[in-house]
Amino acid sequence: MATLITIAVLILLYIVLIQVGKTVEKVRELRGESGDYEKSGNINATLMMVFLVLFFAGIVYSAIYMWPKLLPASASDHGLKIEALFNLTLLLTGIVFIITHILLFWFTYIYRQQKGRKAYFFAHNSTLELVWSAIPAVTMAILVVWGIKVWFEIFPNHDDLPKNRIVIEATGKQFNWLIRYPGKDGVLGRRLITKENVSPTNELGIDFSDPASHDDFFASEIHMVKDRPVEFLLGALDVLHSFYLPHMRLKMDCVPGVPTGLSFTPIRSNDDTRDLLKENPDWQKIDPETNEPRWKNFKYELACAELCGKSHYGMQMNVFVESQKEYDAWMNAQKPIYAGAAKADTAATAVTPETMEMGKDSTVAPAKEAGNAVEASTANAKH
Repeated sequence: MATLITIAVLILLYIVLIQVGKTVEKVRELRGESGDYEKSGNINATLMMVFLVLFFAGIVYSAIYMWPKLLPASASDHGLKIEALFNLTLLLTGIVFIITHILLFWFTYIYRQQKGRKAYFFAHNSTLELVWSAIPAVTMAILVVWGIKVWFEIFPNHDDLPKNRIVIEATGKQFNWLIRYPGKDGVLGRRLITKENVSPTNELGIDFSDPASHDDFFASEIHMVKDRPVEFLLGALDVLHSFYLPHMRLKMDCVPGVPTGLSFTPIRSNDDTRDLLKENPDWQKIDPETNEPRWKNFKYELACAELCGKSHYGMQMNVFVESQKEYDAWMNAQKPIYAGAAKADTAATAVTPETMEMGKDSTVAPAKEAGNAVEASTANAKH
């Protein structure tokens, strides 16, 4: 609120100054006084140069101040390529930005109104026009060609993906992520998106008649192996979501009914990034919630980068990059979805003296139990 009030005050002050200036000019006009345009031109030209210096000083100060608060070094191989492309774009546009602004303000100073000066008529110069058209064209061509090269490296032909990659399915919904891992077979079970197969207790429409689905499991956090490729199969159940891994420099929209995906290789574990951050003064500050330096509790995170509803901010999930040994230990501790579904299915179809007495509705209660079992297996993905 204080910020909004400050901005409003500055805007009103600007309006007041403009109106005062207009009033002064009107009073001079009514008195028949001629304005000293040379004097006012000198004042304005000098102020423009002062503004130029303060403007660039502000840019340098803000860059120095914000540098420790930037994201740590990219934790994925593709992130490094994206950063390199971004840095080149920033370098080229930054050079143009600095040169053009210096010339803009310098011209207002050097060519201010002065007695005896006559404007130079400059109608056309083919060489100059060729230069200022060719340089941006060549620069854009370089950026576009490099950008296309990086694009095809990030999104290669699916058949060219490494065979040892970890395949993870991530489905966005309001307002959480459903993360499904294949079991030891490394293959995700089939999904049947039909009215009969999709239900509140089987949102993804997993086909449990497919043996590949028997060792699949849901996870409430994402685990990956350092230096081992990973592929994410992305989708959405309701509205548009966006799978965003800021520390990996990767983002991809999750579109209902349209499969998307991305692949990369994590190159820094959580511990590697903590080692980088503990040298950063901003991350050495004590976290009031834990009474420990901020870097000690650092975690990668998954977020939704698409405004998907009122609880959009809550679509966060912890991400861990670890060794193969740690990953295997975590995998072995997970419980397959099918185990709970099969147990519930058995209960739903069992015939006992009690169910016989219930007649044709004897499977209603056990069926409800089956649905609850599948729902419980997905509950850990709803945090």
